[in-house]
Parts: sequence; C-alpha cells; structure tokens
Amino acid sequence: MCRKLSGIGLAVLTNFTNVAQADIYHRDTISEFRAVSIAYDALVCGIWVTNESNEVVLLSTFGKELRRFDTGMRSVRSLTVEENGILIANGWGEFRRLDREGRAVDAPFRLSDALYDTEGLHRDADGSYLVVEDDPSRLMRISPDGTVLMELYGDSFDPPMTEPQGVTRDPYSGNILVVDDNEGLNSLFELAPDGRVLSVSPLSQYGVDAEGVALQPETGTLYVGFDSGRALAIFDWIPTEITINTPLERGPDCAYS
Repeated sequence: MCRKLSGIGLAVLTNFTNVAQADIYHRDTISEFRAVSIAYDALVCGIWVTNESNEVVLLSTFGKELRRFDTGMRSVRSLTVEENGILIANGWGEFRRLDREGRAVDAPFRLSDALYDTEGLHRDADGSYLVVEDDPSRLMRISPDGTVLMELYGDSFDPPMTEPQGVTRDPYSGNILVVDDNEGLNSLFELAPDGRVLSVSPLSQYGVDAEGVALQPETGTLYVGFDSGRALAIFDWIPTEITINTPLERGPDCAYS
C-alpha cells in the first residue's frame, strides 16, 4: 500500500519557505538490511548495494538477493554502474573497477585528485561522474580524466544540504537526486542540473540516516538506503519538473520491469 509523505515528516521543513515536495509514495521496506550506497543496473535488472564492508550485494528490483562477492577492497563506501561492470570507492580516494561477477578489471586508482571523502557516486549518460562528499558538503561533476567540471556547495542551497550521502540522476527529467543523512535533514533533495533546488522530501518516517539512493527510471521506482536505521525503502517517484529538453540515454529496459 502506497503512502504519500505526511505527518511528522512534513514538520521537518516547516521552518523553510517556498520548498516544494516531490510526488513520492512509499511502496515497501526491506528491514534489517544496511545499505549505504545503491546503484540500479538495467543490464542485470537489479540493484547493487554496499554496506561499508568488503562485499557488494546484487538484489533484484523486488529485494531478493541474487549475488554477493568479496571486492578485495577492505571497505566499499560507494559504487556506480558502468558499461562493463561496477566502479567502487572506499571513501578515502581509492577506486576500482570490477566486472559483474566480482572480478577485478584493473588495479586500484584515483579517479581525481579532487576527491577524498566520496560518499555517493553516479556515472552519468555522457560518461562523467556525479559525486557527493560531506566534508565539505558538495556536489561535483568529474570527467573521466579526473577534471572537475562542476562543484556546488550544499551549504549554499535553500534549504542547506549539509550531509549529502548518495546521488543518482533521472534520465527522463534530467534531475539529480541526493539524499542528506541524519546530520542534515534526512531528506531527498531533487535538483536541476545546475544545482537549483526543485524539491526536498523528508524521509524520517521511513528510516533513520538516509545514505544511499538509486532510481529505476523506466518504472519510476526509487530506492533509499538507511544506514543506522538498517533498512532499504522502495518508493514510487514522479519528478517535480522537467529540466532538460532531450531525455538522456538510460541503457536497456529491465527485463523484469
């Protein structure tokens, strides 16, 4: 049964004016499942999840475990999907590529000298990377060669996004989705490509400490992982507005949508 955000969750934003809320409806929650970074992969019709251990888990879009493997990295803080597998990061500047079976594609490397505390990571349709860090609070776009193409500070947003933890992008609307954890608003920020705040949706009634976010774009299914709350919540989501003229490439249709 779906529930639109209401009640105590709305109270979080009562001190802010002119803040819209997205159309987001709760569908289900997988309890006792820690998810600090999430990435949707249409090629395998699943959700890659990490919990800051050495492992990565692949879930179906309904939450059933499909695969689990040791990454060889002591702790995986964030991950994203690429054409030939996944890119993982340990949150201390080190990155590594794995294929979808967990085999290392290359040796550990630095994606950019500008990145240190990578909390969230998303490979965009043009091959660049959206990255969020929380110390300082910033949203960045990094080219494949490590060049910083965009750098926006969350403290300057209205309301401020002080603890960004996870990031993804909707290829249809062009909007960027970022979750802010309990040290911030514990909310979902919906942003235009230039960082303009479109909506802020409280998440506290669904979980504690939002840290991961992923979107299955062809169905509008949104996944939010809660760290200390140990839960993976599933929502139906509709963008607040369209911010690009032409939809981005989104990869193949999920076979089990």
